[in-house]
Order: sequence, then structure tokens, then C-alpha cells
Amino acid sequence: KLVIDEANKYFETSDSIIGKLSIILGGVLFASLLIYSFIFPLLGKRKKSASIQMHPDLAESISLEIPVYKKIAVALDFSENDTKLLASALGQAKHDTQFLLIHIVESATAILLGKETNDYETEKDLEKLTFFVDQLKKKGYEAEGKLGFRNRAKEIVKFVKDSKADMLVVGAHGHTGIKDLIFGETVNTVRHELKIPILMVNLKE
Repeated sequence: KLVIDEANKYFETSDSIIGKLSIILGGVLFASLLIYSFIFPLLGKRKKSASIQMHPDLAESISLEIPVYKKIAVALDFSENDTKLLASALGQAKHDTQFLLIHIVESATAILLGKETNDYETEKDLEKLTFFVDQLKKKGYEAEGKLGFRNRAKEIVKFVKDSKADMLVVGAHGHTGIKDLIFGETVNTVRHELKIPILMVNLKE
């Protein structure tokens, strides 16, 4: 009643159309809210009562399909941790599993020129990549290597998708500070871009 009385006084003394429209719209809004607050409890009574069961009942037996990975991609950083990454990848493989070894060149020239890079670091990285590929081949696996340039995360995602790999093995370094921003961002980006299983191996130093 107080609101209505004050609104009436404003309508009698003011010539502002905008002010009057604002009062009318406000009145309609609050009237609708009042009506809704009366109707909502009545509508809620029609809903079925929710079950307090948190988890579904267990079946007498479960069927577990063990995945078989036909191609496993491994992102190498050419550190002492690479053997740990490869060992973890081999632990997921079968005798006919194929491997894709990936390394991203991070020299200043590689960032500037991309695939056109032919500096010393690129040559050495290619030698190391070839070495690891040959080691896997000696163990009887089919393997290939890919060198990427510039953006670490984008290149890894591209190689994995192009090769249709069904698993990726990457290292989680557990760095802090700036290194965490660099390596952590790479892992997060790759994890969100790919829909395949990703095995993150703890390489905390």
C-alpha cells in the first residue's frame, strides 16, 4: 500500500513519461514475482521425489574391454627422462603396436624459420630422434620420428591427429614458476585438444 500511495503521488505531480513507465514496469515485475512465489510450491509437489541413492546397484558381473593401442605417440624432450617415457610407452604396447616419436625444436632459428631451419641444434635433434627410432626397430616395433617447430603444443597435437595415434605419452615435469607456465601450459593444451588417452609420466626432478 505504501508503494502504491507513493507511486500515485509521483503520477499526479510528475510529467516524466520515462519515470512513469519505469514504475509501471517495476510494478509488473514485482507482481509477477509475487504470483510466481505462490505458484512455484504447487508445481513442485507434482515432481517425483528424488532418489537418495548415490551410486547405481552393482551387477553380479562386469565386462571389461581391455584397450589395444595400435599406434602410440611419444613426445620426447631429449633429456635423461626420455628412456623413462619410452619404457612407459612400451608398457602399453603389444607386439604389433606402432610408435610415433615427436620432438619440437626450440632454437631461436627454429622459432623464426620453422621447417626451413637447418641449424646445428636441428641437425643434432634429428640424429637423436633417428637413434631412438632405430632402437625401437631393433626391438621389433614399427616406428617413425617427426620433428616439429615453433609452437610445442600445436605441433604435438597436429602430429598425433595426422598419424591417427590412439595414445599419447608425455612427461609431467612438476616444475615451478616460469617452467611450470611453459611445460604445464603445453600439457594442458594438448590434453584439451585431443580425445585419445594421454599417459602423463611423472618426471619430477
